Amino acid sequence: MATNSLGTKGADIIKESEGFSLKFYGDPKGYPTVGWGHLITKSKVYTKNTTGNPKDSLLTQKEADALSKSLGLGYTSPITQSKADAFFTSDTKSAVDAVNDLTLPSGSSFSQEQFDALVSLTFNAGSGVLKTNDVVTMLKDPKIYPTYTKKLSSTESDNCSKLVSKAFSYDKNLKTRRNKEATLFCTDMKYTHKYPVYSL
Repeated sequence: MATNSLGTKGADIIKESEGFSLKFYGDPKGYPTVGWGHLITKSKVYTKNTTGNPKDSLLTQKEADALSKSLGLGYTSPITQSKADAFFTSDTKSAVDAVNDLTLPSGSSFSQEQFDALVSLTFNAGSGVLKTNDVVTMLKDPKIYPTYTKKLSSTESDNCSKLVSKAFSYDKNLKTRRNKEATLFCTDMKYTHKYPVYSL
């Protein structure tokens, strides 16, 4: 079975949405994080990030040093750019693997954009999102994929647009990100992302 890799467009959505910092910061739940949303541990909680900008919830150097020492980490705050890149590759691998493990209709395969959009969704929401009814329903329809060679009627095209909108309607607090992912999923397809997430 052929496997796909995360492309630039998908990586860009993840990086843009996660924010970036070489210094330790608290994520939306206050868990210490670094780089592009790399979770350090859930065993300690700090100031919650409510703005989406990691710089608004940075740990002090004293807190960062104490955290590194308490967890026996081989790195401290700030980390290097190469360490941040390594974390990103490692963190996205499980999402990439989860999307690659999906069973598609016979003869169907993803476009790079579709694959990237699903990896971004999975990276953010966890692999369980791929088992939700709306995502499963979308993935079962061969007309969703670029490998579907027959012409789509206007009704079929509209239905595909609706399937994508419902599949990416996950977490109302992240509508902007979900719409970017859905738009990417529909790139160069016979249907468009004309129904914003949560509009159906």
